[in-house]
Amino acid sequence: MMARRTHIVGAGLAGLSAALAATAEGGEAFLYEAAPQAGGRCRTIQPGAGFCHDNGTHVLFAANRRALAFLDAVKARHRWIEPEPGGLPIHSARSGRTRRIGLSPWSWLNPARRPEGLGLFDLGCLLRLAFSSADRPVADLIGERPILENLIEPLTVAVLNTPAADASSQRLGCAIRRLLRPGSGRLLVARHGLNEDLVEPALRTLTKRGVPLLTGQRLRAVLTNNNRAIGLALSDRTVALGPEDQVILALPPWEIARLMPELPVPDRFEPILNIHYRLCGLDRPRFIGFTGTLAQWVLVRDDHVSVTVSAAASVIDRDGQEVAALIWREIAPTLRVFGLEADADRQPEARVVKEKRATIRQAASPLPQPPLLPLSNVALAGDWIGSLPATIESAVTAGEQAVAALGHARRTRLPASLPHSLKVEDAA
Repeated sequence: MMARRTHIVGAGLAGLSAALAATAEGGEAFLYEAAPQAGGRCRTIQPGAGFCHDNGTHVLFAANRRALAFLDAVKARHRWIEPEPGGLPIHSARSGRTRRIGLSPWSWLNPARRPEGLGLFDLGCLLRLAFSSADRPVADLIGERPILENLIEPLTVAVLNTPAADASSQRLGCAIRRLLRPGSGRLLVARHGLNEDLVEPALRTLTKRGVPLLTGQRLRAVLTNNNRAIGLALSDRTVALGPEDQVILALPPWEIARLMPELPVPDRFEPILNIHYRLCGLDRPRFIGFTGTLAQWVLVRDDHVSVTVSAAASVIDRDGQEVAALIWREIAPTLRVFGLEADADRQPEARVVKEKRATIRQAASPLPQPPLLPLSNVALAGDWIGSLPATIESAVTAGEQAVAALGHARRTRLPASLPHSLKVEDAA
């Protein structure tokens, strides 16, 4: 019997997750990536000179069970640490105060860990949000209450990268339900960086399983016959597929639209702006939230400070250094409180990273979704697949589900998802 091979196009987290799942029981896999490195939107940028930094700040919660299982599988769980075990510091520009809050409702049993302005009525609003039966904008469900600015808006843009005025209550509710479990609200960050603490451990594990990574390989076309893929036309080669071979396209929606224009995919996106300041930091990571400022989240590392502005449509096209100067003046006084030598009048070297299509726009309206199996031996994967918020957790889950769906289709010989006449060609 011929060995089953899985060809995975895209070495972001969904692709890495799919490769781990496909080889968990001795299967064979190949990874193809268009970029020079794996990781997709979770990567470390290593310039020729100066300091290294992640493209942006990515965090996990203890509730993210599939992502944590991924870390366990690649022996990297110990590399993700809790930067603020005493509660997340949130600085309010409106009041000028910094308050530590808990990220799980269970932590609010301690009055000192409750978000500012939280009242009994707000708990009812949060329960309605967590178990929202009809999808509606988050802000409409909460109303004009202090909790919207102090907790819900920051949580919404962090999880959904979409303003609360538009964001899906059902998608956010999915995340909140997970935080209802005791202990699930612990926030975790990579101790050193995404490459060292996430991507490289995954690649080492896959290398031990015999999985090659071929970079610089953009998929130009999927060659098909009788509703199945028979070949992959890549940048400098065409890979012929055997009768038992299967394919996972772990690609963003615009790439699926290019390759398979017949499929419905999301076509609206939200940007994220990240600014990294070279600054002698602390001996351990710190994580700070801001409200009432352009800056939303600040991650402090030993040699730099990273600032995240999610749902950044209002500033993404502005001059990056101009925005960096504005944000530095906002955050420098608070950084001094945390022991950093930050002078608001002397901005350090700053690097600006713009992700104009960081995530799909997760608004309170139905999103176009393609079939998980568009061809009999092809599955799709990515953080945008399904109804979970588009995060590391959803990317890892999607990779695993793609492998499971192909296995189920192979065992049960599911009927085709699309007409036999479909021809998938390069639309570029």
